[in-house]
Amino acid sequence: MHAPAPRAAARPLVDGCDDAATFKSHSYSLSQAMRFAVEEINNSSALLPNVTLGYDIHDTCSEPASLHATLRALARQGRQEVEVLPTFRHYEPEAVAAIRPDSTQLALTTVAVLSIFLIPEISYKASLEMLSLKRFYPSFLRTVPSDRHQVKAIFLLLQQFGWTWVAPLGSDNAYSRDSLDALYKLLTASDVCVAYGIVSINKDASSLELHNLVRILTDVRVNITAIFSNRRSARPFFEVVVQRNVTGMVWAGSEDRLLAQTIWQVPGIRSIGSVIGMLVEKQSTMLERFESWKMAEESTVAECAGSTGAGGGIGGSTQLDCTQRCTGCHSLAAAPEHDAQASFSVYSAVYAMAHGLHDLLGCALGVCSKGTAYPWQVRATRGRIFLVEEDPRGSSLTGRDFPLVPRGFLSL
Repeated sequence: MHAPAPRAAARPLVDGCDDAATFKSHSYSLSQAMRFAVEEINNSSALLPNVTLGYDIHDTCSEPASLHATLRALARQGRQEVEVLPTFRHYEPEAVAAIRPDSTQLALTTVAVLSIFLIPEISYKASLEMLSLKRFYPSFLRTVPSDRHQVKAIFLLLQQFGWTWVAPLGSDNAYSRDSLDALYKLLTASDVCVAYGIVSINKDASSLELHNLVRILTDVRVNITAIFSNRRSARPFFEVVVQRNVTGMVWAGSEDRLLAQTIWQVPGIRSIGSVIGMLVEKQSTMLERFESWKMAEESTVAECAGSTGAGGGIGGSTQLDCTQRCTGCHSLAAAPEHDAQASFSVYSAVYAMAHGLHDLLGCALGVCSKGTAYPWQVRATRGRIFLVEEDPRGSSLTGRDFPLVPRGFLSL
């Protein structure tokens, strides 16, 4: 829930994740989507009818913190160490699955460890194509399309509109590099001209280099600018676009990044032209239920904070079940960044695991077996919503072939 705070160290150290200055309201909102999904399943009589799901939430503000959380999940319940056993079939870790993380970089670390034990990891954010390689990451699944699907969707969009003059931009990370390389190969094999190769926008808004890049883009008047970037890099880029009074251009990318609140809340951004994001269809009814649940939670959080402030530690907070509620988070996220697509991806990941457990425990007749569920036996299934499957080549697919829909939310 916190952003990383890089620092030099002579040996690996687990960073504390309690700095209010680095609190990420986006990540907090996603943790609430997970809680909502678990509570919905636990209140269901059809899915896992006599089983109660539990969970631990770990703040993965840095790579060491993420690895520490992974090792904690691998340990047997009540133990601190990870046992060395002759086969993965005998492991009974505290968690039968992991739903994480919100970073491709962190996913590469955690899935490398969890795959050794065949513990399922479902990511709601990591789209790196390499993670689909089952010989390296046999237990990795995801509820978002891989970069290959997003790149292909943008390429088809270019062909549909006959755009032949494109500028591909990205930030300096694995997600951007892989996506831009894949797009560049498709473009150079077609009749589309690429402006200035691949350009990095990993700068802040005061960067002269970033201002020069935006100036060049407007001078050459490309048909479309394709952006594969994380939010941290995309926001200063669009701040410069607005500062330089750029209008009437077309911008395309994935909805999760390009149309995130942190981007469209840039003052003046609605004047820059048309922004097209690719999204996976999501359930509007789920989002409506989630919004209602959050409103009820906010009311309870206020009661928890009030009972704590009034010295209600003698039992008041226990009665209100305040242990699962962060009474300080609401004030830190005064204007929370709610991402509907990411929330649905988290929700889908929880349901994937629940359906897998439902099948494993033989719950179809209305009662689930109480036998041990080993992580390697759990196979996530999609149920009736968009969840991950794998095709024979190891590339991730979603229910009904990833309905990637162009969504323009800014107009000329």
